[in-house]
Amino acid sequence: MSKKNISGLLEISKEEDNFNEKLGLDNRDKIILSLISKHSNISQEEIAKHIKLSQPSVGARIKKLRQKGILHNVNGVNFRIVNLNLAKVDVNSTDTTSIINEFKDCPFFINALITSGKYNLCLFFTAIDLKRLEGIVNHHLRNNSKVKDVELNLVISTTKDFVLPLNINHEDKKNLCDEKCKYCI
Repeated sequence: MSKKNISGLLEISKEEDNFNEKLGLDNRDKIILSLISKHSNISQEEIAKHIKLSQPSVGARIKKLRQKGILHNVNGVNFRIVNLNLAKVDVNSTDTTSIINEFKDCPFFINALITSGKYNLCLFFTAIDLKRLEGIVNHHLRNNSKVKDVELNLVISTTKDFVLPLNINHEDKKNLCDEKCKYCI
């Protein structure tokens, strides 16, 4: 192996060590996270056998990882399995916070990312039909004075499992963001 390759590997190792230190992770925590990531239903007993710790010790580590916000469970449906439309809407806005707040009660809204580049906001919505997704974008974004540009893209497929946290009262018209909204979608 050349000196350049060894130097590159050492640099990656230092970055990983800094990342783990910042999060307060040791090797056992990393293994726990890896196992849970690959096998979401793995038992604490199975993890304990793998890392040679007692089940209560593994439970305590998992609890600590959750309290730190490093390990988080999301309940929802797997986009690759269900027949839902997922829209990624890129927005160039003068006020990202107000746009995000507009969707806080929308049952079709999944999440928002504030981004850099041409678009400073990325919104995710899901619905059974495309008409609803277009209605949301048209009603809330295309005519909004705080929105300079909108690009609506439909997600065709995902490489990995993608869990969508869904509002179970999805069809409940009382949960729509405003009275006018129900007529647009």
